[in-house]
Amino acid sequence: MTLHDQQLKARLNRLMSGDLRADDVAKLYVGMRSSSYGRVSFKELADFAAHPDLRNRGPVTDRIRDMRTTFRPLVDRALNPAGPNIDQILARAESNFRMATDEQVARLSGGLGRRKAASVLESAIEKLRKGAGGGSLSATEELLALNFGDRVIWNPALRAQQVFEDFKHVMIKNGLMTAADGGKLDGARALMILHAVTVMHGAAFELGDGMGGVLQAGYNNKDGCLEVTADLRLEGYPKVISLKMAMFWTDLLAKDHIGEMLMDRPGPWDFPIEIQGCKLYPIGNLLALQEIDVGSATVDFP
Repeated sequence: MTLHDQQLKARLNRLMSGDLRADDVAKLYVGMRSSSYGRVSFKELADFAAHPDLRNRGPVTDRIRDMRTTFRPLVDRALNPAGPNIDQILARAESNFRMATDEQVARLSGGLGRRKAASVLESAIEKLRKGAGGGSLSATEELLALNFGDRVIWNPALRAQQVFEDFKHVMIKNGLMTAADGGKLDGARALMILHAVTVMHGAAFELGDGMGGVLQAGYNNKDGCLEVTADLRLEGYPKVISLKMAMFWTDLLAKDHIGEMLMDRPGPWDFPIEIQGCKLYPIGNLLALQEIDVGSATVDFP
């Protein structure tokens, strides 16, 4: 074991012993960034820590692109007399499919697995894009085209349990702990999730077409759980339309994991935050609360 690995193992041992330090979690992410063994959330959070200023690729940015594609036809249907065009509807079918869970795919396709359903949907979309020359749809193709093209499917890019499980998997695969020791990390679970919230909070994203936004932490949802949302604005409409979309959903109740000064500020937060102990606190003086712009329309996806 190299000295680098020894240092990481010592930090991991400290977490497993109950000595919880946010810096140890951060160093483990950075130290294993290039050895994530395909675990998406681990690589994504390590990349956020390495490039906190701007993100233009990765699962979170991809999810924001898909959410924009899925949502735009609803705006056009509401504001434009002609409604969305066929290309927008078909693009939404593709983005909805990418965001759907395996369970959602099975339910909306009549029990098909993801691979088979993808093939059927691809065939349906190809025919529809060709118009009259594309041929008629089979019953299954019509079912999938309708179910994925005429609804909004949304899932966060990351979830708390996924983050925790991926972290343990990477530690085991890199030989820093054994599978039998996995339970020893349970006490550090909340700290790992809070770390994920802080590395995502404040990061800007760019979609590659001049449109972007900022990720912000908070707990402004019906469950009162900590989350990280993306604030994305759609342009070209009579009003500015802002989409608040949860990109990282946690099961941590905010009341148990924030300092007193944040109790009346559900967010999304427009100030820097840090971890102290196992709670989130603002860094520096809090900014004045922002008033809602009555000239804009905001749509929340909790």
